[in-house]
This record gives sequence, structure tokens and C-alpha cells, in this order.
Amino acid sequence: MAEHSSPLAFPSECPKEYLLLGNEPDFNAENHLCLEQPTSIYYLHDLGYSNDDIAGCESLFGYCNAFRILSDEGVKVMKVICERIYNNRNESAGTGANRLGSYARGAGYRSQFIRDFCDSPELAAHLSAIAKVSLGRHSVPAVACGINYAPDDITKAVDTWHVDSVSFDVVMMMTDPTLIKGGEFQIFKGTKEEGKALLGITGEEGVDITLPEDRVSTIPFPAAGYGFLQQGNMIFHRACRLLEKADRITMIPSFEVLPRSAKDETNSINMSDWTDPGIRPELARHEISRASARLEQLLEQVSLNDQPDQLAKNIDKAVSKLIAFKNNLERISQ
Repeated sequence: MAEHSSPLAFPSECPKEYLLLGNEPDFNAENHLCLEQPTSIYYLHDLGYSNDDIAGCESLFGYCNAFRILSDEGVKVMKVICERIYNNRNESAGTGANRLGSYARGAGYRSQFIRDFCDSPELAAHLSAIAKVSLGRHSVPAVACGINYAPDDITKAVDTWHVDSVSFDVVMMMTDPTLIKGGEFQIFKGTKEEGKALLGITGEEGVDITLPEDRVSTIPFPAAGYGFLQQGNMIFHRACRLLEKADRITMIPSFEVLPRSAKDETNSINMSDWTDPGIRPELARHEISRASARLEQLLEQVSLNDQPDQLAKNIDKAVSKLIAFKNNLERISQ
């Protein structure tokens, strides 16, 4: 089971649509990271979640204020890489059609530096200590390493109100926030169900509507290279419209709870409708990996005294997400 304590390896293949950058420096944690602690942490209880709501979560952590992640040298290198990837960003379709203005998912396919940053054991250990749960780079490359750019049309939100399709992610500012007017990152001070009800939406789709000011908290970024951690599938959040055109780049690395047998909130059903190249095989790898780990754990726990109904429940718990994903693939293919 030791192999299940680390993230699934990055795929050996790369979708042809993604162009690998050349002439990148090697990532070096000692030179490129400057990991500091957040000074404020907010828990799910603080947002109004009940004990029953939280019972299914692997951590009580909600979100924190922005803290330093990259060194000055790390910011310099990462910003250049994000700018180089801009011309190979994803087409704004699928989720991007009603949420993101301009983005590049799967940035780890394009940049070895970004892939190594997201895979950094130092970063994973630091975030795990903050969230008080073991985290590792997400095994779905589309969300493991993402970049959001300012939309060309600034009448559109950078990212509308939504919850994420993964449990944990970091939002890290890559440009000087003092040069940006608007584009603030906001969190709804309540449960995701409350936020969705106020806006009249279901699922994870985004909507660009203003919520009451007293129900919203803005997270400031002191400088480029600062970011904050959130349990994204539980936090209702958005990035506001820009008030004037500006260079606004954020990096969004995502993380999954480890070991792979742990409860996983990756919404593979929702993500399978995204248009990112290779997304469905990526999701299949993820769900197969997680189900395999749960089955191996179950194998060690089966007793010859177990009753049929309990055995059936345990087997269903191990494979239900994989079967649901398989059924959704059949729906898509019809």
C-alpha cells in the first residue's frame, strides 16, 4: 500500500495540442520556493457548515489568507513561463464558456518547470501542514497545473461564482497586484448551498452576479508569488471583473487527499464534459487509481466472518465512483 501514499505519476503521453516549452531553467525548491505560514485560517465551521456537512470532509480547513510561496527568483521565472504559455492556452469552451475568461489547463504538459513545482515534496508538505491532511499534486493533469489570464473582454468576470471540482487548490498571484484595478478574489461567507441558492444556480456552473457585501470576504495578495489555500469544493468563490485592462495572471495548482484510498471529492462526472484535450482518459486514470487503492485496502480488511450485506456495501464503496464515471462515459458516447 506504500505506493498509494504518493500521487499517481504524470502520464507518459502528451496531448498533441499542448506545445512543450524549450529553454526553461530547472526547478530548484531551494532557489525558487520561499514558503511562509498564513496568519489567518478559517475553518468550515466558520462558514456555517454543520457537523453533518463536515463529516464527509477529510479536513476541517476552509481557507486561509495569502502567504508567500515563491522566492523573488521563482516569481521571475514562473511569470515568464506563464507569459510564454499564453499563446498555447485552451480555447474558451466547455467550462470556460460560462466561467473562465482565458486560461491554460494542463500547464504541466507545456512546462517541465511548472510540473516540477506542482510535484515539489516541499510544497506538498507545507500545504499538508496548513490543511492538517496529507496532500499531493492532483493526478488529473488538467487541474494539477492551471493558469488563469485576464479576459480580453473586461466586462466579463475573471472567474464567476462557483465551487471547484477538486478538494484543494492554491490561488497564486503571478503579476504585481498593485498594478491591477479590480479583479479581486472573493469568498462567500457562508456554505456553498447558501451561495448557490442566493444566485439560483445548481452544480458547479458559474454566474456573474454580485452578492451582498456583508456576505463576501476579499482576499488581498501582498505581492506576486503569494497565494492562499482553499478546500475548493466547499468554498463558494469568484475572481471579479477588471476595472481596466491589466496583466493579471494567477496560477492554480490543485491537490488531492492522500493516500489514494482516502475519500476523494474530485468531480469526474462534471469534468468529463470539459473540452480539454485528454481530459477523459486523465479522469479514467484517476478514478481507476483511487478505486484500485480502495480495493487493495478492502482486501486487507475482509474477514471470513463478514456478512454478505456488509461485504456488498464495502465493495460498492470502493468502486462506486469508478462505476459512475464509466456509466457517464457511456452516456457521452451515445
